[in-house]
Amino acid sequence: MWEAMLGARNAVEETLKCRMRHTLSDNICAEVDPMQDTPKMPTKTKPAVPDQQDPSPAGPIFRRVRTRRAFEAVSDQIRQQLASGELRPGDRLPGERELAEQFTVSRSAVREALRSLEAASVVEARTGINGGFFIRSTSSTTGLTQTVQDLVSLGQVSIANVTEARVELMAVAIRLACARATEEELDAIEADISYHTELFRQGDGSRNSKSVIEFYRLIAQATHNAVIVLMVDALSEIIRKLLAQIAPEPRKDIMQVRRKVLTLLRQRDAQGACDAMATHLRHVSDYLESESKKSARKKKIAA
Repeated sequence: MWEAMLGARNAVEETLKCRMRHTLSDNICAEVDPMQDTPKMPTKTKPAVPDQQDPSPAGPIFRRVRTRRAFEAVSDQIRQQLASGELRPGDRLPGERELAEQFTVSRSAVREALRSLEAASVVEARTGINGGFFIRSTSSTTGLTQTVQDLVSLGQVSIANVTEARVELMAVAIRLACARATEEELDAIEADISYHTELFRQGDGSRNSKSVIEFYRLIAQATHNAVIVLMVDALSEIIRKLLAQIAPEPRKDIMQVRRKVLTLLRQRDAQGACDAMATHLRHVSDYLESESKKSARKKKIAA
């Protein structure tokens, strides 16, 4: 009996072992490619390599941003305080050392900033015990005049451009002056004409003197518009300097033209005064351009 039970047990174990061998064989075969003798090995996917950028892109090329110069930052801050009302005309700026400490820049940067503001007529230097740099309290056209003068000298602005602007601006000034000028302002224009008439008669009239263009300033002041005064002053001064380089002595008929303009202003004849002024200014421009070309030819020959 015991032998029969032991034989049955051995038969069951053999059956189980056989089934396990078949199962393992099936699993191995499932992992083998039927067309190959070796099993497939998992392959690693290579990362995609991005396309290299075109070394010369078709779009705009930007340059590296550079830090602004210290004196420009100082100038801008002073202008900003002036625009906001924190600084007012007549105010005294702190001393050079104090400004350098406040801005944390060198004293040379402060000096350069003050020079640039002075050239632009934003500040003015005063000497003496209570001297220093002050916000300019009176209007000045020095900066504007010099800028346009430099453009003319560099050939970037022609004399014809300046004259055209001056003719149109004086036409606006005359029209406004006809409507707004008081008798006292017209009397001031007449007094200026009389003064220069006598000055020229004595042979003392000269374009080297700024008083020769006071006539145009007085007309501009009669408009009661400060911007027009500034622009008329600037353009008149540019033409005066250019004429002074060619011929310091003004034309003999200049006072006659001015008297004619004044007469038309008193009559409130804006169109007549504009036409008389435009004719005169164009003659001046033609003369200036003609003499400038002659001077250029002489320099070329001499070279």
